[in-house]
Amino acid sequence: MWRELPQDKRAARALIRSGRRARPAQERSEDDAALAGHLRDLLGDRLPGLAATYSALPTEPPTRAMRTLLEQAGWRVMAPILLPDNDLGWDDGNAHDPSFVSEATLLIVPALAVDRRGMRLGQGGGSYDRSLHRRSPGSLALAVVYDDELADVVPSEPHDLAVDAVLTPRAGVRHLTE
Repeated sequence: MWRELPQDKRAARALIRSGRRARPAQERSEDDAALAGHLRDLLGDRLPGLAATYSALPTEPPTRAMRTLLEQAGWRVMAPILLPDNDLGWDDGNAHDPSFVSEATLLIVPALAVDRRGMRLGQGGGSYDRSLHRRSPGSLALAVVYDDELADVVPSEPHDLAVDAVLTPRAGVRHLTE
């Protein structure tokens, strides 16, 4: 299940992106439902709060059903807004500054790969890394990847922060930093 990735970030990103482009499109609706089911199980009877999440790009694991599940369960769902400096503002119906993410109790973040330590390989802009630095203690940071994007070690730098758990369509939720 865990795979070896190149320790050069560019090479690792290129490898993952190539795999994502080759993934059959018909799997997406199955993955969408599976991810939402795993998220529902994770949340259990947790009281709704504020969730920071995103809309998946075409090659990313789908997030539509997860966002719908959160909204139907009474969660306030806010979406990222890319700012000119590559930072993320957060919107739950009104524009907010980047620090608003600190009010979220659940952060669902994209990644290209996640390792056993909870380190994530992102797209390279640092936008979500900045948001992870602003999260409040006790919040849950959950990265979403495909099952074959779990790595022994992803290349990381000292400023990178780990996520608490990873969510995949087949294996579900795996807590990493406990």
